[in-house]
Amino acid sequence: MVKKAVLFDLDNTLYDYEGPHAKALKAVYDILSKKINISFIKFKELYKMSKIEIHRELSGLASSHNRVLYFQRLIEKTHNTVDPSLILKLYSTYWDTLLKNMELGKGVLETLKELKKRNLKIAIVSDLTTHIQLRKIHQLGITKYIDFLVTSEEAGSEKPHAIMFLLALNKLDVSWHDAIFVGDNTINDIEGANSVRMDTVLIKKGSLAKESNEDYQKPNFVIKNIPEVLNILKGLDN
Repeated sequence: MVKKAVLFDLDNTLYDYEGPHAKALKAVYDILSKKINISFIKFKELYKMSKIEIHRELSGLASSHNRVLYFQRLIEKTHNTVDPSLILKLYSTYWDTLLKNMELGKGVLETLKELKKRNLKIAIVSDLTTHIQLRKIHQLGITKYIDFLVTSEEAGSEKPHAIMFLLALNKLDVSWHDAIFVGDNTINDIEGANSVRMDTVLIKKGSLAKESNEDYQKPNFVIKNIPEVLNILKGLDN
């Protein structure tokens, strides 16, 4: 069956998140360490603890990914009070550093160009807040190739909730059998897209791409690089 659309996850699918994230955290630490005496190990421990707490308290909401909440909680732990100017500085430093260090994965731009040549529609379906994901799309230089964006903030639920994928299909004006989904997370991406019966492609990048024994988490295809999507589409079209 000829496909009409490709839906992509963004983070760790079209670009590597972990490297820029590490640099962003280091930049945040450099600012905080000038204010208080804290080791980098202790800082990372408190950041991780703050992130876990926010995720637990706001489970299923896009705001659970909002770094400003992580930094607010972290400063509450280090200062035992709120410090708006410092929290906002840490937040802006984190994202400015991460965005500056992002790079598209190998062959991603060429793949997006080829998909457009083939007249396929393209959407990004991603957790996190819309403002940040829009900044990423702009920074990566792929705006003109992306037809639509769906975030968990807009949908009101996180992946793997079906609403994320159904909203994207609705925006693209295609049915589930007309599209494929490409992502790096077995649960959030593959399970979610499988739930609306799309063909699914798992890109093997990082610990979240572990293949599952559960049928509802099994992808139709497994790839190592984004350009392999073009061969998958060619095979499906025959």
